[in-house]
Formats: sequence, structure tokens, C-alpha cells
Amino acid sequence: MLGNRARELPGPLVAFHSGDRNAVYVGAVTVKQGNALFRILCRMGGFPAPMANRPMRMSITSDAKGEQWHRDFDGHTLSSTVRQVSPTDVAERFGPFDVHMRPSVTEDGLEMPVSGIHLLGIPMPAFLFRGSGGRETVDKTGQITFYVSSRVWWLGCVIDYSGTLVPSSTSTLSQQG
Repeated sequence: MLGNRARELPGPLVAFHSGDRNAVYVGAVTVKQGNALFRILCRMGGFPAPMANRPMRMSITSDAKGEQWHRDFDGHTLSSTVRQVSPTDVAERFGPFDVHMRPSVTEDGLEMPVSGIHLLGIPMPAFLFRGSGGRETVDKTGQITFYVSSRVWWLGCVIDYSGTLVPSSTSTLSQQG
């Protein structure tokens, strides 16, 4: 979805986004959530409960519909589909939510600021989600580091999750059970 710009990413991120059906990544994740209302919204989107430094497995596959992101947060699975929705934006579907992002390659990785959120197909005011988005980089040891943040203006954190991933020598998540 990044086209030729994907080649400008650090090597581990190029491999991560390649859509290799046999690639599985493992690491650790920390998940934080906001107030009770936001915890309900997180459940609607399929997100896991808060956790600290727990195991994570992830794979990304590609087909004509886009990229399928499969995450296993210490036993809680979350799958989403990322598809191109405009020349500059992608949308990731989580349950009833479509999160629109504008990915850009930076000097050290990938930035994915949120450009809009649709709930049940209805666009929400973009200013409400200012400061939300994701970031992927590669640390000195070659680990992929990620940070994803969803915030609502004046109300704070909906969900933040961050961690590290490295390639696993095992097969895909679907084959792992």
C-alpha cells in the first residue's frame, strides 16, 4: 500500500509489510485503556484488555482486498483488514470501526496518523481524534518497535498499545491454532 516508498523503510519493516504468508512475528506488548466507556468501545472493536509486557504474535498477509493483520495478544486474537481508500489514505477495519490513516515513510520508519474514523459507516468529526495514530521503527538490535494510540479530544486515551516484534522461525498464526 506504500508502493515504491516501502523500499525506503528499514529492512525489517520492508519484510514485515511484504505480505509473506509464512512470516510470523513474536514479541511483547503493553496495552492501556481509558475510562469505562472507552473500555466498552475497545471491546466493540475486538481489542484486548489492558496488559503489561505480555507475549504477542502477529502476521500480515495480502490479497486483492488488502492486507489482513492477525494479532494474538497473549491469547486474545484480533484480526483486521487494511485497504487503500484514496491515493493517500488507508482504512483499517476493527468491528464497527473504520480507522482512516495517512501513512508516510520517515527517516527511521513509518508514521500512520489517523485522518478520520467511521463508526458503522458514519464519519466522525476528525478533530476529535487529533494525535491518534501509529508509528513503526526499528531499534538498534533490529527489533520492530510499534506504538499505536487512539485518543479523543478532551477525553483522553481510548487505547494505547506498544511493544516490539521480531521474526519467528515458526509458521503462520492460523497454523499455530
